[in-house]
Amino acid sequence: MTPMSFKPWRWRLVLAGLLGLVVLTFALWLADLMGVSKSWINGFFLVVSIIGYAVIGMLCRTTNAEEYYVAGRRVSAPFNGMATAADWMSAASFLGVTGLLLSDGFVGDGRHGGGLAYVLGWTGGFCLLGFLFAAKLNASRAVTIPQFLGDRFQSTAVRWLAAWGAILCSSIYLVAQIYGVGLVASMLSGLTFELGVFLALGGILLCSFLGGMRAVTWTQVVQSVVIVASMLAVAAAVSWHTQGHPVIAIAAAQSVQHIESRAKVIEADPAEQSTREVMAARVRDLETKMADPVHAREVERQILGRQISNAKADNAPLREIQRLESNPAWREPGVDRLVLAWQTERDSLVQAMDRPVGFQAPGLQGLNQGWFNSLALVFCLMVGTAALPHILVRSYTAAGPVEAQKSIVWALLLIVVVYLCASSLAVLIKSFVLTELVGAHLDQLPEWADRLKLRKLALLSIHDYNQDGIVQFADIRLFNDYLVLAVPEIVRISPIFTGLIAAGALAAALSTADGLLLTISNALAQDLYFQTVSPDAPALRRVMLSKILLMVVALLAAWFATNRPVNILFWVTCAFSLAASTFFPVLLLGLYWPGMNRVGAIAAMVSGLGLCFYYIVTNQPWVQLQLHLQPSETLWFGLEPICAGVFGVPMGLALGFIGSKLSSLKN
Repeated sequence: MTPMSFKPWRWRLVLAGLLGLVVLTFALWLADLMGVSKSWINGFFLVVSIIGYAVIGMLCRTTNAEEYYVAGRRVSAPFNGMATAADWMSAASFLGVTGLLLSDGFVGDGRHGGGLAYVLGWTGGFCLLGFLFAAKLNASRAVTIPQFLGDRFQSTAVRWLAAWGAILCSSIYLVAQIYGVGLVASMLSGLTFELGVFLALGGILLCSFLGGMRAVTWTQVVQSVVIVASMLAVAAAVSWHTQGHPVIAIAAAQSVQHIESRAKVIEADPAEQSTREVMAARVRDLETKMADPVHAREVERQILGRQISNAKADNAPLREIQRLESNPAWREPGVDRLVLAWQTERDSLVQAMDRPVGFQAPGLQGLNQGWFNSLALVFCLMVGTAALPHILVRSYTAAGPVEAQKSIVWALLLIVVVYLCASSLAVLIKSFVLTELVGAHLDQLPEWADRLKLRKLALLSIHDYNQDGIVQFADIRLFNDYLVLAVPEIVRISPIFTGLIAAGALAAALSTADGLLLTISNALAQDLYFQTVSPDAPALRRVMLSKILLMVVALLAAWFATNRPVNILFWVTCAFSLAASTFFPVLLLGLYWPGMNRVGAIAAMVSGLGLCFYYIVTNQPWVQLQLHLQPSETLWFGLEPICAGVFGVPMGLALGFIGSKLSSLKN
């Protein structure tokens, strides 16, 4: 069948998406000049984006099984690469990377891995995917990854295990994406977070429910154009405003020397050192309280009781009384939750003290725990990228094995452009933070800082630890998850660029959510239900059940997301470790070692997933509190829980090999 790239209307769709973005941006720029409210401008971006993607989804509706599950297996390399890139560039990638690099630096703080580990791991994983899996998966002619594994090992048990593994990894990832969609939608429209989630959910369902992979593919093609174009436009505008030219990478390089010289001045400032001493004293105080929480709680409640009584007697401002009453020791009835609150505060203070002021911080000073965490994280993200089910299934939609490999190159090219812009933006924004915010008086903050503090979803908080009325670097906390949305305000460029960033972020979250929804619903319908209950069911019934399950899964994920889980980046990174531990060993051995058999496949998946899941769960603060464990007792070699794949993958490889050898000896 002829690849889709030879059909002119496909390219016209791409050009139409780009032209539509340009026209919309220009129209809203005129609206801004005419004094139209920013909330109206941003809300219009949101509505038009969702409607546009929904229209594409409706135009590509289908009930044909081949089209619904794998887009007819005839998507050419450029388009499949664009769809893969959009499927990949999630809310965490688009929203989180700039904030992470700004907060933690490129090389980390000497204890934790830096932002460079994410960039290297995510991009390096596509090299593994292209070299190892893409062509072979395409040649298999399967529909889902569990089906491929079940056919390869001639085992229903393998297919079931793979299906549940795909559902677990994809569900965690999906909740994070819908959480990101809710953030963007609520910030753009002014709606509550919960309404933002369900508003954007309608767009997701219209894209994937009606046309499956066919609709998702062409929606993602347009979304990739929006993602890359919006990031390039914002990066060029920031570069032009700060350095007088549009090349963002060069502008960032020009700013690095100024940042490092400014960082040295800040680090040597006695006020900065006194702030860190106060924070260190607070850490010691919290650790003392955690050692004897019952006594500490009673003492603190007595002190708070007197302070609240005095404040009320003196008719103190309501804000001051509410601040005292919000103290966990006064608010929390149970000791367990109080200890958890103290532990969270302690960890936040330690992380703030360790943050590098510039980009060349403790991570470069010889081998340390930060380097070990960085290397482990790079490994987990690389093998996780090569093993994510919703990315692997993209190999099935390509027109052939060679096209599947070429599509990875196209995807990687687009992803590198976005990450290069995100990294450069982090450098330029840090220059603004160090120059304009650090050293400012609390009552004379830059205008952008006041706005970020007062937003409904605050992007900035400042705590004057040494009570000198001056902002020190250690006083500042920037919220990484969606800080990139504040770039136009910080740099003082047109608010139209806020809408552009949000349009790109929304496209990133929606495109990834579409792919994840299809992966979960297809695993439930194809690999679990029809495999056992009705293996001879007609294609139309299979498609309809997949659509119904897709809607159910979407609603459940939205409900979880509205409960506001932990930060997006943590959820996403855990999903990578789980996918790496579950699928990478069985795919690698199954494709490249003829001796791999059913027993080895089961052993590889169960052991890898089990060990990885155990490490993540036992290192959660709430679980440690319930089991009366200390982090030093549960961390292996000091590696963070997001690096759990560094244990799960070798375990899966080892037991996959041993299980296959032992079972073959018995036979």
